[in-house]
Amino acid sequence: MMENRAVARFVVAPRGFGKTSIVCEYAESIFDFENVFWINGQSPCFLRDLDDRIVAPSLFDASRHRSLVVFEDIPHLDDERSDALSDDIDALLNRGWEVVAVATPATDSFAERQNDRICIAAHDLLVDDEEARALGGVSDDEGPGARIPALAWGGPEGGALLLDGMRSGDMPAEIQLAVFVMETLVEGTVEDLGSFVCSLRKDTRRFIEQHYPYVGLDLVEETFHAHEFPIADIDAAFRGVLDDTVARASSASREVLVCRLASTLVQRGRAQRACELMAALCPRRRRPSWIELEQERLFAAGDIAPAQRLFESLGERPGGLTPALLIGAAARLCALGDARAERYALRAMAHADRSDEQACSAALIAFAASPRRVSSRVRAALADAGVRSLGEGGAASVVASAWSRLGDDPEGALAVMEQACAPATAQPVFLAGAALVVRELRADGSRGDLLERAVSCASRCAADHRAASSRVDAFEALLYDAIGSAGGASDARADEAAALAARLAEQRSAWSVDEGPSRRAARKAEAAPARPGEAAKMRVRLFGGLEVDIEGRPVEAAAFRKQRAKTLLAVLVLHRGKETARQELLDIMWPDSSGDRASNNLYSLWSALRRALENERGECPYVVRHQAGYVADARYVESDVDEFEAICRTLCFERPDAREWMGLYARLESDFFCDLLPSETGCAYIDRLRESYRRRLVDVLVTAADRLCDVDEPQAALWFARAALDRCDQREDVYCALMRAQMLSDQRSQAMETFLACRRFMAEELGLDPSERMMRLHRDLVAGKHDGSPVSRGTEPGQGAMC
Repeated sequence: MMENRAVARFVVAPRGFGKTSIVCEYAESIFDFENVFWINGQSPCFLRDLDDRIVAPSLFDASRHRSLVVFEDIPHLDDERSDALSDDIDALLNRGWEVVAVATPATDSFAERQNDRICIAAHDLLVDDEEARALGGVSDDEGPGARIPALAWGGPEGGALLLDGMRSGDMPAEIQLAVFVMETLVEGTVEDLGSFVCSLRKDTRRFIEQHYPYVGLDLVEETFHAHEFPIADIDAAFRGVLDDTVARASSASREVLVCRLASTLVQRGRAQRACELMAALCPRRRRPSWIELEQERLFAAGDIAPAQRLFESLGERPGGLTPALLIGAAARLCALGDARAERYALRAMAHADRSDEQACSAALIAFAASPRRVSSRVRAALADAGVRSLGEGGAASVVASAWSRLGDDPEGALAVMEQACAPATAQPVFLAGAALVVRELRADGSRGDLLERAVSCASRCAADHRAASSRVDAFEALLYDAIGSAGGASDARADEAAALAARLAEQRSAWSVDEGPSRRAARKAEAAPARPGEAAKMRVRLFGGLEVDIEGRPVEAAAFRKQRAKTLLAVLVLHRGKETARQELLDIMWPDSSGDRASNNLYSLWSALRRALENERGECPYVVRHQAGYVADARYVESDVDEFEAICRTLCFERPDAREWMGLYARLESDFFCDLLPSETGCAYIDRLRESYRRRLVDVLVTAADRLCDVDEPQAALWFARAALDRCDQREDVYCALMRAQMLSDQRSQAMETFLACRRFMAEELGLDPSERMMRLHRDLVAGKHDGSPVSRGTEPGQGAMC
């Protein structure tokens, strides 16, 4: 395609397709790099020379020979500039010069302007059969993605180069979102794609099929099969641009979109990828609801370890967990052989919002986690559940009744299981119950006749379950593993059950290796008694709602018998270890009450607060009353307010580090983007602090964005600046920070939109003109500079665009 030298040749493909390499080979083989002019389209000087209409004249002045001109990385050009460059290309061709232009699909606007051009597109640059043989062969089953030069030759760095091209600010939002969806799902149909991307027109789909072969879109078959990149790499590629892309091309928010994508992956048996996607791209506050929605399906499919790792991404001591989430975590940990299962089950049993059926489920898991060391509390719960009708067909009640007598009367326990009717025996909880009875009787070894009856009962249970369900699930696999056969199942079903049992065993083994030592050390540290004179640490969370835990054990809301006791604790903690005078507390808590009445209220609340925080010895070292004041003892009390202040100090005063600061951003997003004590609406003191922390958060986000721009880290700066705008669109400095980061990231159109939004806000809301800083940024944007500095990045004074 390069042979016809009388017309312009355009090499149009995404990054990673070797566009520059092929042009270099041509310049070397034909011209030996003599009389070759290489023009960098990304240089601001190129746009300046294009506007001044001096590109072609400057080249003619520089050489009287018929030369080669390469326009590399042509940026997005408006109609006027596109016409100007097309005129320059025609002028060069008329003088006998050769012209090669290199562009991405999103910046190629010359198809109509250069009617006779030769276009070398992405599919033309794929590795051919001869090159594939030199690489050791590329299977046709691997699709066109395996033939992309960056992937075929570049290894991991080539993949990163390809992914980096996906985040281009010039790529239309609907194409960028479609690429993200296909890369995330890996395979699917055009109908799938349309459900995630609004108004994906036919011509847009054809454009993607033609120019982005790595997503493997086939409009004839109406399917796609994308090259599978790790979720961590996709996260790195789309970080900083995904929110804006989703806002412009989808009716859903980013959080909703990611949750839907993850659920689709779960439906298709890609649980590991789904959980990695949630951990990487879904804010921590939204993960619990998705886990609760999908945890039963994940467990049944045998995807236990990925789901538990996602659950543990919520933090070491997540608060606000529902009974269903606690039960799910307990069930997974029990299946993985992790002793923490009992602790989560007991938390679920004690939860104020748990139902009778959830209490029964939690007690069953606590028993299964430690059948030879069952607490009286669990036995009582099982006995109580045994007289109810809990679970579908009463299955949970039958299992609870059997297990409650398993240690003392194993024959009676087995009789209860044998007498159950078929609707109950087909339920998953019954399969788990039968499996445990078989295991316990086999471990005992004293009653072979009982074991034989238990295996027969379990086999009947397995047959009932197979009749009710066409698919093997984790419960059937666990039962199969316990009885050592499929209970009369067909060979195919038996093989499937055996394979799933083996996969569960692999996860349990890997979990004990990867998680065991650190978990045991953590549990040992938690169980270690405090040294004499030293109290266990108490942690108080105030952002998003008040939560209290002591050495990881939550203090339930019911312990605070009076709601105002929680308010009193919050006020003391907000003083951050400083003593609060008694009169100040009275003014804060009861500003409209008389002195005696307010004092009586304070004494009553103080007693209620200390009782809620008492340890097993009846002591409360966390809040202390002095002669004239009250204090939360900083030696034993930690709070998220202290963590917030530490993050603020780092972002405002320490040396910027993009990698470290993105970790701090993640902590801000997960823990501090919620308001301080949002339900405390009747206390003027807390209302003032809540508003103060809102402003502080925006101040810190803006400062971090500007400091990251100062050290040339615009992608990280975009995250902070966009978060600031999400929280406050009534401040000019927020718009300035976002506009500057967008300019440094070469997102020129978005930067102009930000400027126009700021100007509109200033005029309509404040009646003011934008400040000199904002106007200077606008002038630099129009002039093609990156950030308003006198000399843009990489260009010395007087340096032109040609080299």
